[in-house]
This record gives sequence, structure tokens and C-alpha cells, in this order.
Amino acid sequence: MGPIYVVAIISFVSGILGYIIMYFWVRPILGYRKIKNKVALTIKYYYKSKDNEATGKKIKLQTKEWVKANRQNSVELSASYNENLPTWYKMLLDSRGESPIDASNHLMILSNTRNYDHAEKHIKEIKNCLKIK
Repeated sequence: MGPIYVVAIISFVSGILGYIIMYFWVRPILGYRKIKNKVALTIKYYYKSKDNEATGKKIKLQTKEWVKANRQNSVELSASYNENLPTWYKMLLDSRGESPIDASNHLMILSNTRNYDHAEKHIKEIKNCLKIK
């Protein structure tokens, strides 16, 4: 077997391995981090809208968007953790103390909460579960 065939086989195998790593490890991890950042931005948006002095109609619209975003983020976070992330990354998250499933539960509760004190409590729990600063 000539050296050109050895190089072709090595290239083919490394291409397959690169595809597998990219498709099954890198994409799911980046997707999880994207959802985690969306949750952080949604919480930040909530604080901005709370401080903003707006009319009643605008506050109702913001509240509807807030509830919708929390529910969507909750579903995406749970699905990303349960279906997409590799097992070794789940173990890494557990060792870091991150719990996306608990954060998802708090997000769903938060979407149904209208009392600011209760919302503040769940926001702190979400930040703690996802290690968001």
C-alpha cells in the first residue's frame, strides 16, 4: 500500500471523527450555553422592565412577553439537558453544581408568579442553579 493511500485513509478517519465530535458534542454544548445565556438575558430584561416606569398597557405587554420567554426557556433548557447533552458533560455540570432541570422548574414557576417577592426568590434560585452572576 502506497503512502498516498495511508494519507487518504487517515484523512477519511479524521474527517469522520471530527464530524462525530462536532455533531454530538460541540453543537449540543454550544446550544446549552446559548439557552443559558438567553435565560440570563431574560432575567436582566425583567429587572430593566421592573425599574422602567411605564403605562399599564405597556406593563401588561411586557409581562406577557416575560411569561412567554420564561416558558420557552424552561422547555428549551430541559430538552437540551435531557436529550442533547453528552453524558460526560452532564457529569461535569453536576460537579460544578449546575442543575438545569431545577432551573427549568423554577423558570416554569416564575412564569406563573405575579408577586414580585416570589419572583425575586425564584430568580435567585435560577441564578444559583445555573451559576449565573
